[in-house]
Amino acid sequence: MPIAVPYVRFSSERQSYGSSLDRQETLVANWLAHHPDYTRYERKFEDLGVSGSSGKHVEAGEMGKLLTAIDDGHFPAGTVVLVEAMDRFSRLPPMDTLNHLRSIVEAGIDLVTLDDGQRYDAKSLTSNSLLYLAMKAQAAHEFATRLSDFTVGSYAERAKEAKAGNSIKRRNPFWLTSDGELKQDGSPEALEQVFTAFSNGTPLRALAVQYAQYFGNRQSLKHALRNPAAIGHWQRTLTVEVDGKKKRILGELIPSVFKPAVSEELFYQVQKLLDNLADQPPTVARKFPLAGLLQCAECGANMVLLRQNARQQTDAVRCYRRMQSNDKCTNQKTIPVPVVGWFYWETRKPHALRAYQRTKLPENTRQRIKLEGHIALLEKRQSALWQLVSMDPDNKDAVASYGALTAEKNGCKAELASLPIVGDTPVVSMLAFYRFLNGDAFAIANLLQQDGYRIICHRDGTLEVNRSADDNPAGKVKYVGYARKYKKWTIEHPEGGTSLVP
Repeated sequence: MPIAVPYVRFSSERQSYGSSLDRQETLVANWLAHHPDYTRYERKFEDLGVSGSSGKHVEAGEMGKLLTAIDDGHFPAGTVVLVEAMDRFSRLPPMDTLNHLRSIVEAGIDLVTLDDGQRYDAKSLTSNSLLYLAMKAQAAHEFATRLSDFTVGSYAERAKEAKAGNSIKRRNPFWLTSDGELKQDGSPEALEQVFTAFSNGTPLRALAVQYAQYFGNRQSLKHALRNPAAIGHWQRTLTVEVDGKKKRILGELIPSVFKPAVSEELFYQVQKLLDNLADQPPTVARKFPLAGLLQCAECGANMVLLRQNARQQTDAVRCYRRMQSNDKCTNQKTIPVPVVGWFYWETRKPHALRAYQRTKLPENTRQRIKLEGHIALLEKRQSALWQLVSMDPDNKDAVASYGALTAEKNGCKAELASLPIVGDTPVVSMLAFYRFLNGDAFAIANLLQQDGYRIICHRDGTLEVNRSADDNPAGKVKYVGYARKYKKWTIEHPEGGTSLVP
């Protein structure tokens, strides 16, 4: 049976709550009911909330994957691609739309627009229907352009009102009403909990699962953590053309437009943590809390978990690179998990206290983080504006805005320089710390990992912490082997004596 490949797209995430998806699915089902000789392709090609005028659906979306599959000969001749209308297929300039269509029909595959029942094949590119097709492509592109111009104009007016201190209506993040007020449904509290939990070491993946009613995935969670709307600011964006392609860049940041959901110091603290994650992505522990905390002394790779089996009576860890190849690392030592777990338990407390104290900042440090974060935000805005100034030096508004940002940044730097540098450790409640220490094992391990704590595993069985967290020397022991008499593992201490680990 020939194959029918449906393609579904709509531009705005808001449409996912409306009838657009249902309507397109209904049209596909009706077409298949009237053409029983076709079988529906099992894989879905859907660009939900992806613009058809920016080209994202082709560059990084499902339409691009569909076109690639067609070019690679994945679909046999006689296949049809089903779309609701030409503007679902593309709202790009007519020549781009026609080129994409040509790559489809030249592979022996037809495109069917379900709203008018038109079927386009290779003959369409050489017949009178080409003119009709070009007109539809032009109409789709012009509509997208008019809609974009209208939206840009509307948001420009709202930006003026916002800067004047007046209330505006716009589509806001999930914790805000359209008027910029905090919702009463618990979502602002959930957002603050997410910020606090992330600053305390809970991994993004775990938070995305825990707060799945608010976040579709880890990326949408990270987007919310990056959004200045959390502290009441409206970050506008601009669409510019770079190398013939449209690109969205950061534009004007309008402060105090919405009600803040979190404090500025917490927001900027989270920004620094996210920047650190981008520079040094941590190992996300899912089933083994010590994942990412155990490091091979020979090659620096992570020690990974080996589950018990017929030959191995308990879970153990071994160098990841050594497991890949004997040539990549000389450390062939296998260490039982109870041994590294015991050593972690014995050494983690001072390191966990230091990491926990880092999340409980004194007032001076909070002010410093707030100013440093604001300066970083101003520099990002300057960088975006500088692109506009470089492309159009006569743009007086961009030049004036750049100068205003420079003055504001210099003022913040002067205020930052005036703050006294203090090294006093913040006072934390030991009761609260012990609750944290006996809480989520994954959150504690993740916070320790971010703070740089590592257990270095040597090929002679020596385990040592990579650094000290207090005035005492860093922990160090040597795993000797299994004591059959006691059914425990033997640990030797540097100062003499042994311990038995059950």
